[in-house]
Amino acid sequence: MNDRGKIRISTIIYFIIIILMIYVAVAIYSKYNFYDYIKGVREGGKSSFTRDSEEKYSDEQDSYKIENTDFNDAMLYKKIEVTPNTAYKVTCKVKTENVENKDGKLSGGAQIGINDTTECSRAITGTNDWTELTFMFNSNNRLEVEIGFRLGGYEEYSKGIAWFSDFKIEEGNIDKDKNWNMACFVIENIDLNINGKNIKLSMSDRDINTIENNMARLQDSIKDISGNKMSITYDIIEIEKPLTTISYDEENEYYIDPDDAYELIDNYVRKNEYDYIYVAVRLGDLNKSSDVLVHDWIGLRSNGI
Repeated sequence: MNDRGKIRISTIIYFIIIILMIYVAVAIYSKYNFYDYIKGVREGGKSSFTRDSEEKYSDEQDSYKIENTDFNDAMLYKKIEVTPNTAYKVTCKVKTENVENKDGKLSGGAQIGINDTTECSRAITGTNDWTELTFMFNSNNRLEVEIGFRLGGYEEYSKGIAWFSDFKIEEGNIDKDKNWNMACFVIENIDLNINGKNIKLSMSDRDINTIENNMARLQDSIKDISGNKMSITYDIIEIEKPLTTISYDEENEYYIDPDDAYELIDNYVRKNEYDYIYVAVRLGDLNKSSDVLVHDWIGLRSNGI
């Protein structure tokens, strides 16, 4: 082979190497390009973030994949500018595989939320095909927020895999409706196990009648205070199925967290659009000489019975 042939082969090999390098660079860029999204984790070494070209909702874009190999809280988030006192809706498609929560709370899983706040959409756990998630929030006095796509929760750790795709944010219109639609969920029974003690309480007819009267008074009060410029309508929904969990922290002691009531009220909320929701539960013992809160009469306070 003459020198000219050797040079030609060397040139071909050189261009092949260049093409391979470009291909590898593009592949790496496609896998790890997050378009200004910031990766945040609660604990290092337990989560990974990649772009997935195999599991994706549409052909136009790769999905964003978060994998927690152990219980963790991981989020992709981006700072966006918002108009104060404006409603926004954020949607995305999400797919999950074997997502579970460390403490079994419903607040953990694949979700949309605002970083460093408890504001979030519903959370998805288990194994699910592509599902639409919707998160609605009001900017209040903020000029910017960090919208995040999360596997975990503000007070929860999750493990498994979540794929997010087709992000969309919409600014809402000013609501000129001066009527608020409210729901008061009356959970008539509780059946709790706290520190090995089984606690069962039920509302009386008198309790329910008091709730009905208070809601009627609230309706009249809104009209009076606003000079008939605002009004409310409301539904009172009685639920016989007992509340079986209750939350606790040092600041609030025993209280009803959204996780506790979620499964009891979720079907009702999905069928209606409510501006405000109240949950009424009896946490006192009518058999005592006076109504005593649950955390009193089970002996968890210094003055407990």
